[in-house]
Amino acid sequence: MEVRDIIYLIVAVILAVIVFYVLIWLLPVIVILIIAYIIYIFLKSGD
Repeated sequence: MEVRDIIYLIVAVILAVIVFYVLIWLLPVIVILIIAYIIYIFLKSGD
């Protein structure tokens, strides 16, 4: 393996970890927003 290949591999791993943590952080937020929207629709239709 050349040094360039190793650098590309390291960068790819770092980017994958960053994307993974961003998704783990965003997933609960998205789920909470969806649940809140469903509750909002449910309460609005109750009037």
